[in-house]
Amino acid sequence: MLFSSLAAPPSWSWRTSWVKWIVFIGQISYDHRNPNIVYGVDKILVCLLLILCAAPIGRALSLDRVRAVRAVKRLTLEGAPSPYASPWAAACTRLMQIQMAVVFFYSAVAKFGNDWWNGDAIWTVFTQTEYYNPLLLDVLARQYWLVNIATYATILIEISFPFLIWQQRTRPYLLAAAILLHAAFGIFMGLFYFSFVMIMGHMSFVRLEWLSRLGEAWKRRIGDMEMIYDGRCGFCVRSMAWFLAFDGLGQIKIRDFRTNPSPVVSDAQVEKALYLVLPDGRALPGFEAYRHVVLRVPGLWWLVPFFYIPVLSRLLGHPAYNWIAANRSRLSSKKIGSLVSLPK
Repeated sequence: MLFSSLAAPPSWSWRTSWVKWIVFIGQISYDHRNPNIVYGVDKILVCLLLILCAAPIGRALSLDRVRAVRAVKRLTLEGAPSPYASPWAAACTRLMQIQMAVVFFYSAVAKFGNDWWNGDAIWTVFTQTEYYNPLLLDVLARQYWLVNIATYATILIEISFPFLIWQQRTRPYLLAAAILLHAAFGIFMGLFYFSFVMIMGHMSFVRLEWLSRLGEAWKRRIGDMEMIYDGRCGFCVRSMAWFLAFDGLGQIKIRDFRTNPSPVVSDAQVEKALYLVLPDGRALPGFEAYRHVVLRVPGLWWLVPFFYIPVLSRLLGHPAYNWIAANRSRLSSKKIGSLVSLPK
């Protein structure tokens, strides 16, 4: 929820227009019912959730978006809804960025004086009962210069972050430093909840063009994939619409062999099973085609256990696909709604 459409990673949220308010109210209720265990990160989280409640989260990356894409593709598999864009989303993203910059600024100010400026703060932290780590302390005691570097590096990141994070050239370095800093808090101090909330807040600084370049690089690495299906099979078309709805990067190309025969796979082969043609010319049939795709399309990674766990994939996956392929005519006869892409 902290991410959704404001930055870019896939959000598996559902019905976000009202679920976000339930999360926000639930967090406030939790804070008031447990005052003894609430600390700074809970206040930061509430502020971020309030911003998200005003933001159009889930419109671009969520299960709600998947349902919208699937609805369009059930009319025509080549169709796609227009990309979602909103100036209000940009405004809310900016509010989150200001929130994180202010938090870092006051965190740095609070460190003036005491052990932080003496270079001994990291040692003091790990000698406390709450964060006591004998193995780490043994390493730091042998190499005490690491204590000084870690202490001053923390101060440097927190002081420079509010000022340099806005610059195009310095943003990647400050963002990486802030993420590594809070990842270290989680690993060495066990502050996993705090680290997760802060890192998700920092993700608001991720630029959309970075994600676009990352997506293009991923597509180039994986290469083109073409799925060949039977356009006269209603069940096949529905399945393809569902499958393509999770392909946010558009990695999968489709071909209806009824109207556009493949030069690689014969019509007789596609009559029996769906085929996936790879850049090297290989053609994978049925279950193996799906198995290849789910590992390479980020939106389908949640299916990896079903296709790669030996018992589920070999003992259940293949028989299930073979049964569906053998009975697809009967499955297609069930109500399929309006599929204007199907030949009459």
